Amino acid sequence: MNLEKRLIQEGTHIEYSSPELLFLADSGQPYRGSLHVDFLSVGETFDLIGFKKYITSLRAVTLNAEDIAYEIYTKIDTSIMSKNLGVVVDLSARGGIQQRLSFGTAFDVVKKANIFQVS
Repeated sequence: MNLEKRLIQEGTHIEYSSPELLFLADSGQPYRGSLHVDFLSVGETFDLIGFKKYITSLRAVTLNAEDIAYEIYTKIDTSIMSKNLGVVVDLSARGGIQQRLSFGTAFDVVKKANIFQVS
């Protein structure tokens, strides 16, 4: 699946996050977590509908947990030109162990409340 490129203003600092990351371990058991992407635009970003479809397509992919941040980084890096691209994945605890995986430029993850979510 390709991410469709969108032209935008160069120099825009972009942060994307999704709490809906899901992929399979070698055992067939699911990994769940949150995805955070941060980069500086050099005039390009990707279509958000396509990005959502890409994230959803990972549900059919079997990966080692430690490779997921690299996998997503590579997909973005080969789809658009950017500066300071970084990917952070926070996985839900499995077996009492929680993982944070990152690849690329380090950044502080900002978690914002979902103001449209019904409690």
